[in-house]
Parts: sequence; C-alpha cells; structure tokens
Amino acid sequence: MKKILPTLLLALTPLVAEPVLYEGFSPSGEGTERIGWQSDWHRLQGEVGSIPDSIGIPGLSGSKGALLLQKKGEALAQVNVDVKGTFYGSFRLRTADLKNDSLLGVVFAKPDLDELTPKTATFSLLVKGWRLDHAVLLSGGKVEKTGEGVPMEAKQAYLVLFKVENPASGPSTLTMWLVNPDQVLHFANRSLTESALNSVPLGADSGAVMQRLSLKAKNNVKLELSKGDVVACMAKFNPKAVFDEIRLSTTSLEEAAGLNAN
Repeated sequence: MKKILPTLLLALTPLVAEPVLYEGFSPSGEGTERIGWQSDWHRLQGEVGSIPDSIGIPGLSGSKGALLLQKKGEALAQVNVDVKGTFYGSFRLRTADLKNDSLLGVVFAKPDLDELTPKTATFSLLVKGWRLDHAVLLSGGKVEKTGEGVPMEAKQAYLVLFKVENPASGPSTLTMWLVNPDQVLHFANRSLTESALNSVPLGADSGAVMQRLSLKAKNNVKLELSKGDVVACMAKFNPKAVFDEIRLSTTSLEEAAGLNAN
C-alpha cells in the first residue's frame, strides 16, 4: 500500500498546463521565463524599446515589462514550436494616442517573405485597421471587417483573445474578441469561454464584448505556425504603443488569457 499510494495521489492530481508560446517581455532575470521562442525580439523598422511596467489586467497573471513601439515601430521574434490544429491566443495592448492612419496589431508569418505586412502574413489580427476605427482580420489576401462594436480608445488597456481552427477538411477559421479590463473580470469570475464571449452583446459594459470578428480562410490556407515562423508586433503612425503578454495555448481560452497561469 505504501508503494501504491504516492502513485495514486499523482494520478489524481491534475496536471498544470502551460502555454505553448509565452512572452511577458520581462527584463533579463525577472518575471516568468519565455516559452517556445527561437530568438529574441528584433527591430524591423521604426523605434523599438521596452518599459519596466506591464499592462496589468485584474484577474489575469502577468510579469514585469512590456514592448514599446514608436514611429512606425515593428518588432519580430521567431518561434521554436509547431502550433497546428485548434489553438487559442491572446495579447494585451495600450496606446498613448490614436490617429486616422494608425494601424495596431500582431501578425503571424513565414520568415522568408520579401516584405512582411499584414497582407502577406499567414494571418493578422489588427485591433485598429488603417483608416478604420474597428478591428480587421487578414489571411491569404482575404480581409474581414465589420465596423461593429466599440472601437478601442487611447490610454486604455485591452485584451485581445482569439481562436484558430484548422479542421482536417473545410476552411480554417480565425475568431477574435476585443475586451476591456471590466469585461475580463466579468468573464474571469464566470466563464471565459468561446460560447460565453459569443452569447453577449457588443458594447463597453462589463457584461458585453467590445468587438467580435471571424474570418474563414480561402484556398485551403492553413492558419498554423511552424518552427522558424515569426510573430510581429506592429504600430504604424501611432506614438507609444505598448504590447504585452503574448500567449498561445492548445488547451483553452482561459489558459491563453493567463487565467490559469501560475
């Protein structure tokens, strides 16, 4: 019995999952270790820096530090993981100002492109599109925009949640939700799931989501990541844009948001 009991307890203890990709932009030696990356972050263009503070959102875990982009800033890093099938993701964003020409978002792309843009990437999540107030999704030349919901505002923190589905047959899909801190806390205390986010109205109130948008990929494009692919944060025509807490999970939206992280 003494030999069986530890084994039994181990079997009954739930395993703590972790994201397959995580970046908290912590200063060296501080905060949670990076997960799933092949390289550090490199400047693509503009001004790329960092700040010591994070974009903290109540109800979610996080680490010190964040990425700062200015003057058409773009920064990228290569991944060291394959992420296929169905997976979930999130990142946090805040900007000091917004202009009509501002473009803000995160793109996932192959490393050998002649030019990396939201249009050439495998898939792109723009929280604010160029000369648009609302979010835009792009993949393989396809653009999805609705102009519905509440646009992001300057000096406010936001969480971007997304789900990618790559079925064995049929088109791949990308779904994005934009939520503010009050909405994060609302869902964190109840249910932070795809069905919960889809069942509420669009709006800025705590029981709503600010924006909700979906894209079906065309031409059998797979919305996947392979080792060596890049993740890029972009802030064009926008001063002092801060990106933080990039996560990908193959388990759940909750884990992708940092709700279950240690």
